[in-house]
Amino acid sequence: MADYKSLVKHYFDQKGLKYTDSGDSFLSIDFGGKDLSQITIFIDFDAAGEGKAEFISFSIGTFDKDKYAQALVACNTCNSTYRWVKFYINDKNDICVRSDAILDENTCGAECIEIVMRMVGIIDDTYPVFMKARWA
Repeated sequence: MADYKSLVKHYFDQKGLKYTDSGDSFLSIDFGGKDLSQITIFIDFDAAGEGKAEFISFSIGTFDKDKYAQALVACNTCNSTYRWVKFYINDKNDICVRSDAILDENTCGAECIEIVMRMVGIIDDTYPVFMKARWA
């Protein structure tokens, strides 16, 4: 069975991409956007060694409880616009952006960076929607 995390790390190293090995099954990678200065994507590889991974970001931020309804509407608005990711509010009132993938052993590095970059773009594009909800 392939070690997908190691394969992706090797690909990132070859491409000169900086990442953090967060232990066990996690990697994280940071990018900056035009509206959001730091967007961190965590990649969680399947612990059983299957070619599955979860991509998640908490970069948009946390909403106060009194703004929960506005945050939920913003999530729904973004979910209806972007099909590649899912927006939701976790139990700490963080806005979470999530995607899943089934990876191929031969192309998993390129697949992961494609998903990461797609998420970064979507998060950066939707950040103003959430800030309007937060401050309106």
